[in-house]
Amino acid sequence: MKLARLIWKNATRNARRTVLTVLSITVSIFLVSSLRAILDKLESLGQGSDTSNLRLVVHRSTSMTEALPIKYLETVQSMPGVKFVVGVSWFGGVYKDPQNFFANFATTIDHFEDVYDDYRIPPDQLAAWKGERSAVLVGRKLMEQYGWRVGQRITLTGTIYPFDPELIIRGVYTAPSDESQERALFFHWEYLDEALGRPGQVGSLAVKAVSAETVPKLMDAIDRTFHNTDAETKTETEKAFNLSFVSMLGNVKALLNAISLAVVFTILLVAGNTMAMSIRERTGEVAVLKTLGFRPHAVLLLLVGEAVMIALVGGIVGALGAKTTYAFIQITSTKGRVFGLIYALGVGLLGGYGTWMLFAGSFALHGWRKMVRLVVTLLGALAALGAGFGFYVAVGFVMNQSGLLADFRVTYTTLGLGLAIAAGVGIASATLPALRASRMSIAEALRYTG
Repeated sequence: MKLARLIWKNATRNARRTVLTVLSITVSIFLVSSLRAILDKLESLGQGSDTSNLRLVVHRSTSMTEALPIKYLETVQSMPGVKFVVGVSWFGGVYKDPQNFFANFATTIDHFEDVYDDYRIPPDQLAAWKGERSAVLVGRKLMEQYGWRVGQRITLTGTIYPFDPELIIRGVYTAPSDESQERALFFHWEYLDEALGRPGQVGSLAVKAVSAETVPKLMDAIDRTFHNTDAETKTETEKAFNLSFVSMLGNVKALLNAISLAVVFTILLVAGNTMAMSIRERTGEVAVLKTLGFRPHAVLLLLVGEAVMIALVGGIVGALGAKTTYAFIQITSTKGRVFGLIYALGVGLLGGYGTWMLFAGSFALHGWRKMVRLVVTLLGALAALGAGFGFYVAVGFVMNQSGLLADFRVTYTTLGLGLAIAAGVGIASATLPALRASRMSIAEALRYTG
């Protein structure tokens, strides 16, 4: 007799218990994978490509919302260790509706492609963008989100400045090293400065250093140059600048890790209770197995193997479900709500099946009990359908913003972590009751009443 076949038979003998346990582990691992994906996205802000690690951000030391004189650009450009400099101002406009919010900047155009050399811009489009005052450069994902095309005219509504720039799309850029950067828009700083009456101010300076070795000295030199002026500066790496926004959220990583641990502890309790109940019910069968010649280690492997198999099925569905879900939403969320309905339909079928199995047994009989089961199953499927569609829309909205969580995804490392957690839950939940059952004598197991 092969243990694998016995494990499968034992796992499927009580279909309701097995399905509900698998679904509970699936939802838990899905949640853990989602939290891990958010953590990975936040941690990626502390990383950067080789070229972005040479970029510095110069802003006012008193507040990032206060502007710098544009004349600082020429001063910084002339410093040793500086390769290129551009001025960048956060415009903060919206497109048609306040909900259509994305990153949009007014930037000086000279050497833009040199400072942001991790962007890929076709040469003809770059020249067209630079050659027209009202031209705008747009990220590929932002183009897809709103269905824009090159040559189309758009108008941004100013929320910070009393100015609504009328722009024409002349170029589209891509960012192969970080596609989340493709949800931004850049127009001419001169256009904004002229509309505001030529105040000659810029939000910050983006500086490209000659080499990594020059970065520390260059940061200190820039700040010393403007020390004791009306607009003192603070220079930091682009990595540190980005992480400063994460720090504004408080200790988010610790909070998400604490939630993940709470979820793991919860599924451990659920699985532990389920497996303890299953093993107690089969204590008499353990005596029969021992009578047939099964040794204690074989009984232990049989019982623990069943728990691990159930947990791994839930882990695989949950982790792979999270990975495919976020990849599917990322690809389809800008292409219409029909894909949201397709995703919601899948969630609805899963919820309906779980509800159907919840009322298995006596409610599977004919008559009014079967009718109650059908009605409750339909209600469960509709509730899951609505929840699935709402989840799709909410995640799609978050992904399509140019914020910290744009385009987050489940990595293969997270996928492996989810499977490891599921296997660990299976082992931890069944080991103690399985040990107790495997060590019982045949007489003791036959007398056991649970």
